[in-house]
Amino acid sequence: MDTIFEQVYDVLFHPRAALQKIAERRPIGQALIIFLISVIIPMWAVYFGVKASGLPQAPGVMLVLELFGSLLFWLLGTAVWHLIAELFGGRGTALGLLAALGFAHFPRVLLVPLWVLSSLMPPGISAFLVTGSFLVILVWSLWLDVYAIKGTYQVSGAKAVLILLTPLLAGVAGMFIIMILLASAVIPWPPNL
Repeated sequence: MDTIFEQVYDVLFHPRAALQKIAERRPIGQALIIFLISVIIPMWAVYFGVKASGLPQAPGVMLVLELFGSLLFWLLGTAVWHLIAELFGGRGTALGLLAALGFAHFPRVLLVPLWVLSSLMPPGISAFLVTGSFLVILVWSLWLDVYAIKGTYQVSGAKAVLILLTPLLAGVAGMFIIMILLASAVIPWPPNL
């Protein structure tokens, strides 16, 4: 069995094979450690930044809410994506997906050194670096999520993207329906003749 460091290295540099192997082995304890590291380290950076700006007590509450919200989203997201993958004919386990998604969060740790680097830059370059690095890490994390779904359920890349986007598409469709219903309730209808 690979060590946690070897698995992180493989996720960063050989993601397809690594996430498939993680999904098969299901190292939930290691995935939880990696997930917590990838949530806590960026949270500490934000915490110290907010604390240095002088806001009272908000950073501590923000830290706790972010930690529990991230854990809840990880667990519920895994459950929803597992259900969708099963409906799309995927063959895999929820625990395998949970482990793979835990490791797929790791690139978020790289935000901290990029934020530190951006704080040393002039303001115009700093804003560009923060925004650019955030977008790159976001796309990278989503790409790893696709590989996690693909490796866990043995589906094609297009089907893995569809599985990943289905909750978002369902939410957009639901909001559209709610807006139509609210608009129809507010708009006056012509009187019956």
